[in-house]
Amino acid sequence: MKYLLILLISFSMLFSNQEMKIEDDFLQSLEEVSEIATKTKLNIDDSPSFVTVLHNEKLQRLGITTVYDALGLVPGVQLTREATGVPVVIFRGVSQKSEIKLMIDGVTINNTYRGSIYHYLDFPIELVQRIEVIRGSGSVLYGSGAISGVVNIITKTGSGAPTNITYIAGSANSKEIGTYLKTKQGDVNIALDAYYQDNNNKIDATDRHLHDYSVGLKLTKGSFGVIARLKKSDQGNAYGVFGLNDIDHDSYSNINDTSFLQFSYKDALNKDNKIEVLAGYGQYGQKVEALHPVVSLGTLQSIYKEATYFAQTDFISTSINSHRILVGARYESTKTKQSELTSNAGPITPLSKPGLTREIFSLHIVDTFSAFKDIDITAGLRYDNYSDYGTSYSPNLGIVYRLNKTIKLKALFSHAYRAPSWIELTSNPDLKAETSDSFEAGIIYKNNHNHTLRLNAYTFHIDDMITQSTTYIQTSKNTFTGSEIEYSYTPNNNLELNLFASYVDARDENNKELVDIANTLASTTLIYTTNSGISFASYLKYVSSSSRSEADTRGDKPSSLIFDETVSYTLKNFTASLIVKDLFNNGSYYALPQSRGYDFNDGGRSIILRATLEF
Repeated sequence: MKYLLILLISFSMLFSNQEMKIEDDFLQSLEEVSEIATKTKLNIDDSPSFVTVLHNEKLQRLGITTVYDALGLVPGVQLTREATGVPVVIFRGVSQKSEIKLMIDGVTINNTYRGSIYHYLDFPIELVQRIEVIRGSGSVLYGSGAISGVVNIITKTGSGAPTNITYIAGSANSKEIGTYLKTKQGDVNIALDAYYQDNNNKIDATDRHLHDYSVGLKLTKGSFGVIARLKKSDQGNAYGVFGLNDIDHDSYSNINDTSFLQFSYKDALNKDNKIEVLAGYGQYGQKVEALHPVVSLGTLQSIYKEATYFAQTDFISTSINSHRILVGARYESTKTKQSELTSNAGPITPLSKPGLTREIFSLHIVDTFSAFKDIDITAGLRYDNYSDYGTSYSPNLGIVYRLNKTIKLKALFSHAYRAPSWIELTSNPDLKAETSDSFEAGIIYKNNHNHTLRLNAYTFHIDDMITQSTTYIQTSKNTFTGSEIEYSYTPNNNLELNLFASYVDARDENNKELVDIANTLASTTLIYTTNSGISFASYLKYVSSSSRSEADTRGDKPSSLIFDETVSYTLKNFTASLIVKDLFNNGSYYALPQSRGYDFNDGGRSIILRATLEF
């Protein structure tokens, strides 16, 4: 009844404002432009891929606080957590973390150690300008790991947004302070962002603490640019690496340390040709301390560090009539700097061999051809050569047909792959790349910007899936079939209603449903802004039940329904927000092994106060 009341109020607000005039500048703001699918600026509905763009202003009004929370607004994305509290985003039913390519300002975050990305999912929205997402594969441009999704976090440092400072305080003694600054010295533009967030969260006596900070820098002068970032996070292990509760953050923790430096040169050679050259360095390190159930081993400590050098060039030409051709090459070299595993009983064989090296040489070409006035065809091919396991080819073919002024049709075939991680190759050096083939089709209906409807369906399979038994093996094949729908109604610049829903049928090679995958995801958001600067934002999320393993006698994991409410007030350059997560305290529960007897409790209702000053 309480949810029905909320929806009735929301729709009454919606239709009471239908006749308000839509301003031209507001219509312009609705145009969604992204570079993630083609490396050239295109409206997402003209892109051959299925793309979602999330903007800072809307995310903040909805009370979204992290990249992890924001990705829950993408159709087909399920949010969950491991027993250790590590956040996981599941794109289209694919639960392996390494099947998603994650970038920040275009720089790849996935490590070679295990392909993980979770250490950037806690990045605060206050410093994000927008998030561009490909739903589905993107290996033709981004190589390994871009099987089920590609995410590019574009920070304010990388965008030129207004300078600001933000302070946040909330439940579990959580707090965050962050700032974005920019200036100009002569003809050099300087942008800097920094934040620190901290909480001492304890749920079910588990240690869920998080101490996290990052500093980012961008310098530009004419065609030259430099971006750099340092990020370090320290978090508790919650329900434990080995199923033993982490109750002492002074003894057990998971520390991730990343940094990168990238130099760039971008220039238009003439009106039809432009070039971009990138070169840089990145490092990733992890230190984990966890209690082992074998008493003689006691506390385990894992220390790992890797370093990567890379160079890339992309050449884009429109000199051939009706063609936009992208040709690119990339060289990357990664080396393990340290890999150790010790216990109270002494050194143990580490998960990944020390001293490993991997060199990758890649070539890609993508041609977007305007075959007819209303038809664009995109064809691409990528070649990757890995020094430690072999080669991969990634073709794709897409078509966009503008049926009339209001309807567009899309279809896409793509082949993608994931190279084995070093942990996997250490366990089994005979592993080869996972591969996938996907087919997608969709329709976009847009009527005078009041109504936008996007509907798509897909099917894909992943061959040679790498799974773990006593060692890592490659005998599995998973198949995924589903559909996604987005509907947006924006009658004026005071009101916006969005509805998202998706369905996926995820099965293994024996036609059994994959465990922990919710078939149905749905959400609705409503943002209403008064002329006096007060906004009300409602966010209702539904996740259907999911199956457990056959050995688990507890039955299906139950569905969940969560409601968030945010009230914000803006006066000139100052905005204050009251954010209530899980208003009705239903709780978010994620799967734990049957031996625990219960599921992961993510905490229920929380209250957050956020204040931002732009200057």
